[in-house]
Amino acid sequence: MLSPDQVPQGWSDIATVYEKAFEKLTSQFSREALGQLGLEPDESVLDVAAGTGSFSIAAARAGGDVLATDFAPGMIKRLQHRIAEEGLENIRTQIMDGQNLEIEDASYDVAASIVGVIFFPDIAKGLSELKRVLKPGGRCAVVCWGEMEKFEMMAYLKKSIATAVPEFEMPTQLPVWARLLGHEQLEQMMNEAGFKNVKVTNKIGKLEMESPQGFWNDFTCSAPPLAKLFEALGEENTRITGEVFTELVMSNCKNGVPCLTSEACIGIGEA
Repeated sequence: MLSPDQVPQGWSDIATVYEKAFEKLTSQFSREALGQLGLEPDESVLDVAAGTGSFSIAAARAGGDVLATDFAPGMIKRLQHRIAEEGLENIRTQIMDGQNLEIEDASYDVAASIVGVIFFPDIAKGLSELKRVLKPGGRCAVVCWGEMEKFEMMAYLKKSIATAVPEFEMPTQLPVWARLLGHEQLEQMMNEAGFKNVKVTNKIGKLEMESPQGFWNDFTCSAPPLAKLFEALGEENTRITGEVFTELVMSNCKNGVPCLTSEACIGIGEA
């Protein structure tokens, strides 16, 4: 049975709020991955599970000829709006399942999935599809989260719920996105998918926020599994949990700025 974050409609419904909550963070990993790929102007670029398009837009700004794909129509609609706002002519979009790309073999110079393939029901199939569509010698970037304890957003959430609502039983099932986690597992899975010269680097991203309370309001509905969690928690308990979460963030300001840090792993491989 698929989880809420493996169904297109769940992501379509929250595209804009997902962008507000997460893109400040994930765009840092997109830029780092793009730099490591060494994109040349006019190279063809495929972004799989592009979401609201932080990597796609960065690649288009750098001169790539970009196709951004996602299985959620709402994500593609939001990305199309952003493309129009910037007047970018070298980026196209298409609704597409990353496990079964409607793309011919050996078609692209560069492919990427930034915290996208980690949600696929069949992660190995998603990675093999990224490899299949690359030209010989083409480059691929895959980003997953790093060590769980270095994902402050989720660590603070767990602590806040445990403090505010100690009787609440947190889900025991491993989150979908945690099935591919960390340096060693990413390197292993990319190698198993047939990528060559795989190199994985870790990067700490900083999510600075003007208002921790404002972030919390977005965060509670910024991803399908979160929406399900807070529905189970209930409105009043969610409010109380938010107060604890806000206090935690404020007590751990970095250089006076409310901030959460998260570690990502960036894998680069060749076809």
